[in-house]
Parts: sequence; C-alpha cells; structure tokens
Amino acid sequence: MTRITRRHLLAGAGASSLAACAGPFPTDQAEAAFPPIGEFVEAAGERVHFWRRCPEGVCGDRVPVVLIHGASGNLRDFTFSIAPAMARAHPVIAVDRPGFGYTTRRQDAAKDPRVQASILRAAMEKIGVDRAIILGHSYGAAVAMAWAVQAPSSVAGIIPVSGVTMPYRGAGRFFSAVGLTSVITWAYTQYIKSIADDGGVEAFLARVFRPQSVPEGYEAYVGAPLALRENTLAANGADFETLNGVLFEMAPSYAGLDLPVEIVHGQADFIEPSSQGIPLHASLKRSRLTLLDGVGHMAHHAALPQLLGAARRIEAESAA
Repeated sequence: MTRITRRHLLAGAGASSLAACAGPFPTDQAEAAFPPIGEFVEAAGERVHFWRRCPEGVCGDRVPVVLIHGASGNLRDFTFSIAPAMARAHPVIAVDRPGFGYTTRRQDAAKDPRVQASILRAAMEKIGVDRAIILGHSYGAAVAMAWAVQAPSSVAGIIPVSGVTMPYRGAGRFFSAVGLTSVITWAYTQYIKSIADDGGVEAFLARVFRPQSVPEGYEAYVGAPLALRENTLAANGADFETLNGVLFEMAPSYAGLDLPVEIVHGQADFIEPSSQGIPLHASLKRSRLTLLDGVGHMAHHAALPQLLGAARRIEAESAA
C-alpha cells in the first residue's frame, strides 16, 4: 500500500500551482495586468483561448503540437519560451484549459479531465485541426491521455511531461471512495500556504523549479494573479478533488491505445517517476520513457531538446 506523503499531495496540483499562495486576487486587476495573448473560439459550450504559431508563419498540412498546461497554470507557462522555440520546427498551439487563463468554465462537469479533453478537442476541430500531437504537463498530461482514450484517431501521439496519469492508491483511493478528497485538498493548500508565507510567489516558484533555477523573467511573465482569481481557485480545487477517481477509471484503457507515447519525467521530480512515468510506460503498447537525471517537475523548461526529439519521432511515425 502506497503511503500518501507530502509529495503525493502536490501531485494533483501541477508545477505552476500558485493558487494557494494567497487569497483571491481581484479579477479586473489580474486581467488588466495579464491580458489575453492569443485568439478565441467557441466550442462545446465554452470560449477557448489559444495561441498558435507555425514555422516561418506557414502551417501547411503538418501535424501540430498542442500544449496543455498543468494545474492553476495557463498557456503563458508554454509561451514564455517553449512554444516559440518549438514553433521553429513544428506548428504549435498552446491552450488554456477550461477554468484557467482565459478559457471559460460554464459547466461543472469540466472538473473531469475527460470533459476538458473533449472541450479542447472540439476547439481544435473548430480551427481546422483534426489530428495533433498532444503534449501535456503535470495535470495536463491526464487531459492528454483522456484525449487519446476518447478519440485516438484524432491523436498522432502523446507526450506526457512530469505527468499525473496513473492513480494513487492506498490512502488516496480511500479518500476518493468515501468522498473525503477535500481533506487532501485542504492539506495541500495548507502546505503551499506555509511555503508562500516564507517568501511568496518567488519562493514558491524556486521550490517548484528546483533543482533547476526559475528562468529569468518567468515570474513577471507567467501571470500568477490569473491563478489567484476566485473562479480559478475554485476550478483548481475541483480538478484536484476529482482527478484520482477519474484516473482509476481511465488508466485501464491505456493498454488498448495503439499510438506512440513519449514519456518525459525528471528523476528529481516531487511527483516521483516510480509512481507515474514508469508505470505509465509499463501500461502502454508503444511508449518510450525518457528519465532526466537531476531534473525536477518543470522538465518542459529543462528539456526542450528532448521534447523536440519526441515530437519529431511521433511526426515521422505518423507520416510513415
């Protein structure tokens, strides 16, 4: 039986989970300071915010890479440096998940990563993308796997990075079964607040990125106040409470997937690869596992060459 530790409490939150660092932040101030940087499309009852770039401005018929952020984050986590760099080699689309950044969350069901996947897939179809490589970071990896399970023909391949894709057992399963996931959420919130009390967002980011350093300019760019809006705080909490139960239902379907999955996980991640990346690899027909020595949870910022290599291999396999 797996013992629920402080590290496990972080798992449902994702790398950019700034939401517990303070109370709700005024929405108008947050949005004035960090306005939308992409486009919008109405899909599946939601207004989805997305950012799109293509090599030399030409998308053509190439398979795009769709980037899905972690808990309490937004697409700025990718557009800070990763998405522009990837867009030199691949068409790239970064999205805000429902309830985060500037994508709406009008339906309570969107706390389920499977519903989020269906909303984002509908949005991509609306803008002319019917097949894509899906790269998801942390919680976003659960959305990516849900997308593949629901609509494998729309997926060229999956790149889970520092992903939470396998259910936590032991006490986590018990809490889900008896409806006490709010206890885990409360414990997580108290832990993050204790970190925030010792230096605020700057100190929190330093801990999340470690052993890597926070990239220069990241804190000023990523838009932490967007994560502190009341509705986003509520969305993050609902996602966290729902996730483990959904993973128990979803994980048995992974064995039936017949598409390439490129798993990237840091060996120094507080979401241990032994509980996530490694068992995910074992559950799949066609997967490659890249374990990064000395890399923490923000592996997508530390391993751009590995991400580009993964996308390149999937694209080549898709074209074969």
